[in-house]
Amino acid sequence: MRVLALSDVDCKLERHVPPREIEDIYTNRQPAPMPAPPTKIPFITLDADLVTDSMAARLCISLVGHVLFLKSQVPFPVIQMARMPSGDTTSRTAKKRQELLNSFDTLASHLNTTFTALSTAFAHHSGTEDAPSSGRAYLAVVLGPTPGSAKCRVMVGVDALEAKIWGKRDDRSSVREGAGAEDDEKSDSEDDSDSDNDSDGEANSNESGDSDSSDSSGDEEAASETETEESSQAPSPPLSRTPSPSPSSSSPPPPPHILPPTYAQELEALRTAERLLSRTLASACGENDGQSMASELSPTLTHIVLRAPRKFTHPAWVPRQTLSGAFDALLDQFLEESGERPERDDIKKKRKGGKVEGVWIRSRQRLTEDSEIISGEEIPEEDEMIWWTWDGKLVGFADW
Repeated sequence: MRVLALSDVDCKLERHVPPREIEDIYTNRQPAPMPAPPTKIPFITLDADLVTDSMAARLCISLVGHVLFLKSQVPFPVIQMARMPSGDTTSRTAKKRQELLNSFDTLASHLNTTFTALSTAFAHHSGTEDAPSSGRAYLAVVLGPTPGSAKCRVMVGVDALEAKIWGKRDDRSSVREGAGAEDDEKSDSEDDSDSDNDSDGEANSNESGDSDSSDSSGDEEAASETETEESSQAPSPPLSRTPSPSPSSSSPPPPPHILPPTYAQELEALRTAERLLSRTLASACGENDGQSMASELSPTLTHIVLRAPRKFTHPAWVPRQTLSGAFDALLDQFLEESGERPERDDIKKKRKGGKVEGVWIRSRQRLTEDSEIISGEEIPEEDEMIWWTWDGKLVGFADW
């Protein structure tokens, strides 16, 4: 067995040349792409091109329930309280609990129709021939005696809310017309074939009647001639019931219609989005260095504020023009802290009302700016965005 000397090993190590690819990696290293700057506002991204009105309503009411519990307005989560057995219904705590659950259920019902009406308002965009396919919606959960004097404000932004006129069905006329035309052609061809068969039957009956009359007259020669003629004639083949190809059948078939999701699929998508929102809020509370959404606040009133155009109509919402200044500033701060709008360093103002909290609900199709931020274009008055308040109220309680 040969033992290598240390000098031989050193010489071999000195003579070792790395491959060209490894040398290029270490000598010509490209700078890694800079990661996106972290934002103070968490967000969730749905597996959909647009956010439907039902999805937006379900996530917003879920967020309201999370805010009530995280801000100590209820001793237990709202969903858990609704499932708890009610004991003494005459106590003060039981009455407060039932009042809050009733108001929460009313808010959930109103939000379903609210986002439907908001989606319709986005679809009826004035001044443009083609209506936008989506828009941005903002909803604020405000805790305090009044919306103007708030102790805490939580903003939720819905990006790419589907703009769709309520009650308008999908365009299925072309498919139905094509199917109807095919059915009409089949029925016409069947009627034609039946009429031909009936005429053949009548002709055969007439011929048999004539032969009977000739036999009764005793003209045997004419009868024999008639029989030889009938036997010499070959039977005609039956008419085919297959319709003849029409010129329209040569045209290409219409594009396949995308069927809407079933109720089970839609329900599963809503549950998946709710779980995603819960995980996002939980992770944001644990990673924000103590500045999370969870905080101890004394029980107070909870107001719901919505940003919608002037032409928005809903019986449960009241326009509040006086809130435009305060909530427009709140929206600017929300957009700046979420990275949607660059911060302005030239204006250093002390913001009133404390920090803004919230979450973004996004889809695969993102909007880069609000629909009303259009350079050089004047917004019609009915499309001007203002703030609306919900006419109900949520009263928090701590006793149990």
